[in-house]
Amino acid sequence: MTKRHAIALLPILLTGLVLAACGPSEAETSAAVLTQAAQIFADSLTQTAAAASPTPTATPETPTATSTPELPTATPSVTGTPPTNTPKPTQQQSSGGSSLGCLRAELTWETPQDGAKYEVGVPFTKTWVFKNIGTCTWNSFYSVVFIDGEQMDADNVESFEDVAVDMPAKGILPGEHVTLKVVMSAPNEQGSYKGYWMLRSDGGTLFGLGPKGTEWFWVEIWAED
Repeated sequence: MTKRHAIALLPILLTGLVLAACGPSEAETSAAVLTQAAQIFADSLTQTAAAASPTPTATPETPTATSTPELPTATPSVTGTPPTNTPKPTQQQSSGGSSLGCLRAELTWETPQDGAKYEVGVPFTKTWVFKNIGTCTWNSFYSVVFIDGEQMDADNVESFEDVAVDMPAKGILPGEHVTLKVVMSAPNEQGSYKGYWMLRSDGGTLFGLGPKGTEWFWVEIWAED
């Protein structure tokens, strides 16, 4: 069954995720990836706030009072407990800009399906089939990148050169599909596990699913004794 996954777990990215990638050092590359992902999230909040702000249509009345009101001296106190719920990955996060205009993907098929059961410690292969619905051609230097959650023994960065099935020399043109196979292992303790991923261009731009190419996709399994 085809799934489209929308992701919005950016706040927990700041817990210190380290992604391995090409560059001067692993730490510098990881910081750059986290900064880019955080910017996508920040831009989405700005766009949402702008869309929600009403435009005043009525002309306000001119106040007739001539006295200057006294400013309050008491500092208002904040009551209540801040929400502790983490935004669910299924919520769409949009960049609000055009930087991802040519980089968009559609998840057309995957296996195993969410909730598949594996014995603890047993290797398995996660397969995603993506359609290039942007305007840029994907080449073998593109990659699938681990973002957050349970990594399940996969590498931080999996190059198309290593995980794409029958990658054509011309690349994946707009409208074409690519199959990615990533080898993982069920964790050693029983339970439900989920890991979040995005694609990355040869220029280092993270992208994924949805109208603006900013939504994450994932792998979810149940490990049992």
